[in-house]
Amino acid sequence: MKQELRLPPRLRAGDVVAVATPSGPSRTPGRLARGVAALRELGFEVVVGPMARTADPAERGVEARAAELNGFINDPTVRAVFVGIGGHLSNATLPHLDFAALRERPKVICGYSDITAILLGCYAQAQVVTFHGPTLLPELGEFPMVLPYTAERLWSVVGRSRPAGRLVAPDAWTDEFHAWDVDDNRAREMRPSGGWSWLSGGRGSGPLVGGNLETISALAGTPYLPDFTDAVVFLETAGANIDEIERLLTHLEMIGVFTTAAAVLFGRPFRAAEGCPERLRALLRRTLGTRLPVVADVDLGHTDPMLTLPIGVHATVDADARTLELTDAAVG
Repeated sequence: MKQELRLPPRLRAGDVVAVATPSGPSRTPGRLARGVAALRELGFEVVVGPMARTADPAERGVEARAAELNGFINDPTVRAVFVGIGGHLSNATLPHLDFAALRERPKVICGYSDITAILLGCYAQAQVVTFHGPTLLPELGEFPMVLPYTAERLWSVVGRSRPAGRLVAPDAWTDEFHAWDVDDNRAREMRPSGGWSWLSGGRGSGPLVGGNLETISALAGTPYLPDFTDAVVFLETAGANIDEIERLLTHLEMIGVFTTAAAVLFGRPFRAAEGCPERLRALLRRTLGTRLPVVADVDLGHTDPMLTLPIGVHATVDADARTLELTDAAVG
C-alpha cells in the first residue's frame, strides 16, 4: 500500500541549511562563497559539506558523496539541503541513501539537472516532497545576486505552508555563458521572455513529477523512478539536439511515463541553435499535444531565472485559460 506523502517543515529565518555536493565538484571558490552569502542574506545559518571543496576524484567516491548527504539527512538541526551543482554522478549515490531517516524527519532537498536522480529517488523511496529548483553555484551564486524571480519562486514554495498558487512567466530570461573562473564579475544580458508556449488545449491536474530528461531516462528499470500515473509531467534538458530529445521522449513513452499523464510541461531550450525552439515545439505538438495539454518554453531548467517545482505536490494546467497553478502546499 502506498504511503502518505510527507511534507518537510517550512523554512524560517534562522534555520540551518546545508550545502551538499553529491554530483560534480564546485571548482570555483568565489562562486561557492557568493551562493553561501545569498543563503545567509535570506536569514539562514549555512553549513557547507566537505565535498564542496574536494575536486580530487579519489576523494569523491560514491561512498563519500553519499555519506555527506546522509549526514545532513540524519542531522536534526539541518532543515534543508541545497545542492552545489549538477553533473553526471548522482544516481550512484541512491543505493546508499538513508531514505528511512528522510521519511522520519523530512527536510527540503533542492536542486535540478543531474540532481533529478536524488529528487525522484527520495520521492519514490521515502514518499517525501522534494524540490526541483535552484542549485547553489549556478543560480544562488549569480552575479551580482540571485535573480529576483528565482528567489521569489523558491521562497513562495519552501517558505510558506500554503499553496503557491498561480505561476507566471518572468519578463526576461538568459542562457548567456560565463566562465566563472575568468568572467564572473558582470551581470548576464537578459532577453524578453515572450511567455510560455501553450501548444494544445485542455485541462489536467495531478502531482508534479519530472526533472531532467536524460536523468529520468537513466533511472528506468530501477526502484528510484517514481509512479507517473495521472501526473503533471515536467521535463527539461541541457541538450539542444532535436533527434536526441525525440529519442528520449520515445523512451519515456515506451516505459509508460505519458500513458496516463494529466499534462506535460517542457523547459525552455538551453543555448539552442537557430530554429531549435520552433522544431522542439513542433515535436511536442506532434508527439504529445494531440492527447493532453502541453506547455513549452517553461522556465524550469537550465535557463535563468527558474521556477521551483515541488515534486509530488498537485498542480493544475488549464491550457485553454493559459494558467498553471500549484493547488496544494509543499511544506508543513
